[in-house]
Amino acid sequence: MQYANGGDLRNYLKDNFKKLTWEDKKRLAFQIADGLNYLHNENVLHRDLHSKNIVIHENNAKIIDFGISKIQNQSSAYIGNFGNIAYVEPKRILDSKFPYTKSSDIYSFGVLMWEISSGCPPFEDCLTENEKVALICAGKREIPIPETPKEYEELYIKCWDQEPKQRPIIYTNNNNNNLLNYCYGRIENIFFMYFIIYINKIVV
Repeated sequence: MQYANGGDLRNYLKDNFKKLTWEDKKRLAFQIADGLNYLHNENVLHRDLHSKNIVIHENNAKIIDFGISKIQNQSSAYIGNFGNIAYVEPKRILDSKFPYTKSSDIYSFGVLMWEISSGCPPFEDCLTENEKVALICAGKREIPIPETPKEYEELYIKCWDQEPKQRPIIYTNNNNNNLLNYCYGRIENIFFMYFIIYINKIVV
């Protein structure tokens, strides 16, 4: 892969967060969703989506590290060391044999959306991994950041729902009138950014 001159997303946010506008943040979220949409359209599950696996090059976000990715119809009961527990859906924390599906990646994406809105890693105030586990499995999530656009906040809350079947499927096109057009606003006054969401219709 080409050199990523902005580093990974976590460090990029640490170094640049105060300079980012909401249009910048929404653009980053859109680019990650676009990459995830591509994987899911190919029936590929990433299975390890977090801010160290997103790199920034020329201010564009790219998903990397497909070390544990799998085609969806292959075995999806990955048993491993959850090194980034805050991005792992609760049911897989409780049971490592719980099937990994597209909705699992969507959960991770929701956490990333919050991280982009805050500039901070999720649950960074927790002293131990066990503390994170207890909070996440009890249904606790990070508190929305003041002045977050309502629609952005509503979307990531849907994405990190405790129940996989309640999470949306996210597309990044606006060609289907049967879907909800999710407008995030203009980017550089050239085009509108949309997330297209099927509510409660996860395909696993």
